[in-house]
Amino acid sequence: MSRHYAEAGIKEYWVVNLKDTCVHVFRDPVQGIYTTEFILTTGTIAPLAFPDIQVQVQRLMSP
Repeated sequence: MSRHYAEAGIKEYWVVNLKDTCVHVFRDPVQGIYTTEFILTTGTIAPLAFPDIQVQVQRLMSP
């Protein structure tokens, strides 16, 4: 699925994995694939589209 987003030029793609309580972050699409991928379980992240907003990873996991 992420390949479709990369091919469309979506700069950043997040997958919130509730089962494993982590967030997969894909960034930097080049020729239809994301060149940067990381997994967060704690801390904060700022979306590329809104760099002034900080999101706590743990808040994404709670109902």
